[in-house]
Amino acid sequence: MNNMAYCRNKSILAKDNSLKASNFDADVLIAGAGPSGAICAYYLAQAGKKVMLIDSHSFPRDKVCGDFVSPMSLKELMTLGITDLPEFKATNMITEATVYVDGQKLITDNIPQIKDFVNYGRVIPRVLLDSWIVNAAKEQGVNVITDCKLVNYFVNEQDVRVECEQLGKKRHFLIKMLVGADGSNSMVARILQGKKPNPKHKIVAVRAYCENINCISHQATLFFTRNTFPGYFWFFPTSSTTANVGIGMVLKTFPKNETNLKAMLLEMIENDPFFKSKMSQGMQITKIAGWPLSCYDPTTINVKDRVLLTGDAAGFINPFTGEGIQYALQSGRLAAETIIESFKTENFSVGSLKRFDTKVSEQITHDLSFVNIVMQLTRNRNLNVLWLNILKIILYQAKKNPKHASLSGGFFVGIVPMYRLLSISYTGKTILDSISCFFKTKNIFKQTIIFIRQQIVQVFNQKMTHLSWITYLGNSVLLFMRLSIKVGFIKIRIFLKRLCSRARGL
Repeated sequence: MNNMAYCRNKSILAKDNSLKASNFDADVLIAGAGPSGAICAYYLAQAGKKVMLIDSHSFPRDKVCGDFVSPMSLKELMTLGITDLPEFKATNMITEATVYVDGQKLITDNIPQIKDFVNYGRVIPRVLLDSWIVNAAKEQGVNVITDCKLVNYFVNEQDVRVECEQLGKKRHFLIKMLVGADGSNSMVARILQGKKPNPKHKIVAVRAYCENINCISHQATLFFTRNTFPGYFWFFPTSSTTANVGIGMVLKTFPKNETNLKAMLLEMIENDPFFKSKMSQGMQITKIAGWPLSCYDPTTINVKDRVLLTGDAAGFINPFTGEGIQYALQSGRLAAETIIESFKTENFSVGSLKRFDTKVSEQITHDLSFVNIVMQLTRNRNLNVLWLNILKIILYQAKKNPKHASLSGGFFVGIVPMYRLLSISYTGKTILDSISCFFKTKNIFKQTIIFIRQQIVQVFNQKMTHLSWITYLGNSVLLFMRLSIKVGFIKIRIFLKRLCSRARGL
């Protein structure tokens, strides 16, 4: 449903006597009380704004997720005081990770120490994490309304009129600003963008909890296989006897992966040597659940007059790692900063709110645009042998070179942008090691000829599919280049402002 559809309903809103322009229900209504919506509400209320935070569920509620909370996320949570909670301190700490590729253990290394961040993550079930952030928002005076779902909204020059459903009853609210933080299936995003998310930017995942197992509690494990790439299995301990295990994959690939993800996960748990070594006789598998996630699409907009999108609703999810919590927290905070600035002038136009777009371009979407190129590239599963060999070479480099290990490990835990891996040192070593591995491999020329012949046959058999893939990949590269130029100008402008400030100080 779009804004035009809402126009047909505005007469209903006009008849509601409670919706007078001088009688706002709140300054800001935030749809979705996940990490992004709740942290946005926290900062807005802290700044003295009247905030309504609605969610279609009641709390505490579970959320299907890998549950890994990265160092960057922990930094955001620290400012809310959540890291001081006794319950938080009791959660499981992850200090190192192991990576397998096609059943071969390639590396075990510590989470790198990067300036301004802790060198560990935590595995926190969302039933706990989300409730803590919502409670922090409540303590700031946020009005939290549960079992309440946004179904429509209408924007005019003076206000936003929101229609919700709560326990089967319609509710209407009059507000100045609307924030869509209602997840990957965001109703706010559908109305704002006028379309559903592009399936080429979706990933799907299945998660389960394993109980009564034996595991190294401080060690997370990732498994990349030809059957699951682009995607991976994960094993994230929640204690020494429990773990969150799952699998995530890009939705639209070719050839299509026909295997059911739940079946793949159960087969991995039952047959993989790693999992067998962890399972005890009393092992139980609980809470098996799946979910789709809409990742960042550079062609979409996230800001209009009096409305902006944050977190999963804006597609701020890394399609390669599946990480979304840190982008949710980060974008929620940036949204609050932008809205607070807009309240100073009472200007909520798209021009004023574009400050949010500028901030997320520099801090979030520039990197996600590059990751999007990798995602679109690896959708061609005919080349999985090539992709996994490149991954092996990167991991071999990390094993030999601490600097490369810091970059690679930092990317996987969300504290190093992927475009940093384009440095001359990093890419140069990757190319040299690739050439070295090429000539060391037995019968490599014969294998290469066979591989090239197979790809030529695939191209001729699926001409339109490959043409579509190359075209979309090319567009993704152009969008990244355009955003890189934009971010470059942003950085130059910031530098010049600082220079002028120093000059005035002199």
